[in-house]
Amino acid sequence: MRKKLAKSGCFMSGICLVTLPIGNKDDITLKALDSIKAHKIIYAEDTRVFKELCQKLNIDYKDKEIRSFHDHSSEENLKGLLKTATQEGCIFTSDAGSPLISDPAYPIIKAALAQGIDVKTCGGVSSIIVALELSGLAPIPFHFHGFLAREKNRVLDFITTLKSQYGTHIIFEGKSRVMQTLEILTKALANYEFALARELTKEFESVYRFKGEQFSSIKDAIVMKGEFVILIYNPQKESLMTEGNQLLELAQDILKNGAKPKKMAKLLSLITQKPTKEVYEIMSRN
Repeated sequence: MRKKLAKSGCFMSGICLVTLPIGNKDDITLKALDSIKAHKIIYAEDTRVFKELCQKLNIDYKDKEIRSFHDHSSEENLKGLLKTATQEGCIFTSDAGSPLISDPAYPIIKAALAQGIDVKTCGGVSSIIVALELSGLAPIPFHFHGFLAREKNRVLDFITTLKSQYGTHIIFEGKSRVMQTLEILTKALANYEFALARELTKEFESVYRFKGEQFSSIKDAIVMKGEFVILIYNPQKESLMTEGNQLLELAQDILKNGAKPKKMAKLLSLITQKPTKEVYEIMSRN
């Protein structure tokens, strides 16, 4: 029978994913603290980083087994983790934030669920949500893309995808590449709204807000330290109008062949995301 932890809600068997602070130790939740203290076996992305956090939080880890699991861990390491989860229960943490987001928890979760192993979570602060809150950009919908590929042609593919998807797009970037990435993005998306967040939840947290065309005038003010989150808002107005006009022209050609205007207007409204009535009126004027 599974035994629940008092207060934490995590199980003594199975895997509990524990989200750690992204910059400020005081952001750890009581539930996460309970889970860390209660479990004997802990898998961490970097054991040294985890032990340093424990010291800051005054958590005694001398009697705990702190094992390593990261992106380059072997299949045997994964099997060992799953065996431990089945027999004794364990928790998994990354260096900061959620173990799932741009970190190695996904193969663990996928394998665990396939084997019927319980997966629980002790949530906490997310850099994605913090950046979105501070950006001033529309929060719904938003799209998270993780770290962009290094190859320029794949970045250009991402830009094409972004242009076709309405909402705020969020990506991670390190200090060694953030300026190069922004040069490419702002040049291609000059009329789009940007926000650049750095050192989130830390003492020197800062957010830069600008349009793509303004990047060259503000880039020298950006402090090159820490991890960065880039946010880009696509209102999709320009792309919808362009595509919509092309589709309306096509509709006129189709109507000449006997299609009913109201049915055509309804179809085009779904494609262009414009109200059916508005599409019908534009078609009628033409």
